[in-house]
Amino acid sequence: MKYSICKSDERGTANFGWFKARYSFSFGQYHNPQRMGFGKLRVFNDSIIQPGKGFPEHPHDNFEIITIQFQGDLEHTDISGTRNIRANDVQAITAGTGVTHSDLNISEKEAKQFQIWIEPNTLNVLPKSRIVHFKPKDWFDEWKVLAGPSHFDNTPLKIQQNAYVVRGTFDEGRFVEFKTNEKGNGIFLMVIDGVIEFQDELLEQRDALEITDTDSIWIKNIEDADILIIEIPM
Repeated sequence: MKYSICKSDERGTANFGWFKARYSFSFGQYHNPQRMGFGKLRVFNDSIIQPGKGFPEHPHDNFEIITIQFQGDLEHTDISGTRNIRANDVQAITAGTGVTHSDLNISEKEAKQFQIWIEPNTLNVLPKSRIVHFKPKDWFDEWKVLAGPSHFDNTPLKIQQNAYVVRGTFDEGRFVEFKTNEKGNGIFLMVIDGVIEFQDELLEQRDALEITDTDSIWIKNIEDADILIIEIPM
């Protein structure tokens, strides 16, 4: 097994007043040649959009774009029309041959989200967009696959890659194992909240792990912890 730790304060930053973000990998004005992605995971942005602000219509193609919403209501417009993305919603866009979309924070509080871009295994497919609402109980004390490949039955969100976006919350003191669904995939782990221990090292809120050359890992929850894992082809 090989692994590396990326501490929260080592990430790239963006601050435009109405929009703030921390970037795990090179994105926009943040460029770090040592941080260009992890396997097929190209973008992991931890973003905050101020009330009444947002992104005007803009294009994407040939990415799987996954949004995990924590707080606030986004008015989102794309090929499926105009819909709201609320707390505990997960959106998956298969950009394929090309989509345009816009996002506006229509709530009175900050909109907080993760945005994840994954390189697809097939280019130029027909684009599509889906939003699914989850409840915190869905991932309490278990690993819940929020999005996964078309051949994986136990998720409502299908993406064009053999990748799995997984969330779990576990109580303090629990030892938890995560097993990959596909041999050879890497593991990108982000501590959403709480404190965990891995290989005698502590990871706190928004710290990340990148792990390869193993099919399973064990973590200990030093505090109650909310954890996101992206299992990704390398």
